[in-house]
Amino acid sequence: MNRPGTRKSIHYTPMGSGRRVLAEQIKLTAVLALTGLMLLGMETTVLSKITIPLFGWQAAGPALGLLLTMAVGFLYSEREGAVLGLYVGWLADASISGDSMMLYPILYVICGYMSGTVGKRRLAHNLPSFVVFAFVGGGLNLLWALIEASAFPGGLPPTVWIWKGLVPAWVLTVLFSPAVYGLVRGEQWMLKPRS
Repeated sequence: MNRPGTRKSIHYTPMGSGRRVLAEQIKLTAVLALTGLMLLGMETTVLSKITIPLFGWQAAGPALGLLLTMAVGFLYSEREGAVLGLYVGWLADASISGDSMMLYPILYVICGYMSGTVGKRRLAHNLPSFVVFAFVGGGLNLLWALIEASAFPGGLPPTVWIWKGLVPAWVLTVLFSPAVYGLVRGEQWMLKPRS
């Protein structure tokens, strides 16, 4: 049962019989899984080649998988955000950094769950609130990458790597947040149970 003042999730608004609810859940899971796969593919291929003139190096790309996880937690519920975070984080780890398995799923689960929990209780459900989440999530992603880099040292000096790789990725994550929010909002409208 939902308490007064809390928002409803697709999961908690069954329409009709048990089979129909199950079909809605399967459809939601399939759409979000395919969206995660598509956004992560774009993140690791096309969008990883973006150059920001101020920073001048092609190592930046927005964290679309993280944004998707946070948007799902923010617009649906913390449970959907955490479950999708586990899936998308595993895909991100497998495609981005094959040598450090199981670091990104932890970050994505935490961000998906916290955006659902904090968003439900503290913020209005609108785009400016989500951009704040994107800013915080991008910062956590930057911090996570620094922890990973200290555990697995690479060839670049840390100052160059931070300025030319991590900070532009943070900026791009915030800039791409309205597009991901709009995509998840559109999918939510499309998947809304009809009576």
